[in-house]
Amino acid sequence: MTCFAIAFAFVALACSNASTTQEIDIHLIAFTPQALTVKSGATITWTQHDAGVHTVTSGTASTDATGTIAVHPNKKFDSGKLATGKTFTFRFSHSGSYPYFCEIHPGTMHGVITVR
Repeated sequence: MTCFAIAFAFVALACSNASTTQEIDIHLIAFTPQALTVKSGATITWTQHDAGVHTVTSGTASTDATGTIAVHPNKKFDSGKLATGKTFTFRFSHSGSYPYFCEIHPGTMHGVITVR
């Protein structure tokens, strides 16, 4: 009986430390949710529901005084162009803040993943 209890405790501990999967929808030219906090080791899957294409590109986009938008990808992750119905999955192994944007719509489509 003791061996069973130890084995059960080990399995329960392993399951509680298993990585989780979270979902982000790309719909109506927006990421939903726009901000998400996860534990280290979590996997996030973005699903593209809009007509046309979008990207999930790590980094930031900024707008200057003239309204010109500049993109600043940091190459931590990049989905490439996602057509309708396509997905992109990325595992976040290290704590930190991971801003991202759509390279096609950088002025309106952006989000951030916070990993703890």
